[in-house]
Amino acid sequence: MSKAASKVALFVIAAIIVFALVSFLRENWSANESPGIIETVLAKWALNRARSSEADARNPFAPTPENLDDGKAAYEKQCAFCHGSDGKGQSETGIQFYPPVPPLAGGQHELTDGQISSIISQGIRYTAMPSFTRALPPDEIWKVVLWVRHLQSQQPAAPPSNR
Repeated sequence: MSKAASKVALFVIAAIIVFALVSFLRENWSANESPGIIETVLAKWALNRARSSEADARNPFAPTPENLDDGKAAYEKQCAFCHGSDGKGQSETGIQFYPPVPPLAGGQHELTDGQISSIISQGIRYTAMPSFTRALPPDEIWKVVLWVRHLQSQQPAAPPSNR
């Protein structure tokens, strides 16, 4: 490699490092602000890739009144503190998580039952979403998935506010 090409390569590497540092320092690290578009896209991509192996898993329980009641009871005990009893997620006056707690009620949701079950079971690292593998048996997790689907069929959730 010639001396000129080495200098160009070194300059490009230095420019990338400077850009990365400036971007990192300019990033909004506040827990009460919405993430930027790049962060949102990367987070959705990573979440979908991480949960793709469970995407085809089917819920073994039918949404009978008894199963929905069981799912609601487990949801109220384990999930409602963060997601709200109504599934609308983070409110302006509630605890502020970063990334924000997603609403579960209403609207379009891209995750399959298997992916929702996986998220409940395994949690999501670097978020406030814990693993419930030790707290809930698999049958209860699937019933919580039924309840989450029930919440999704309710009124649309209001988007999290930006302060």
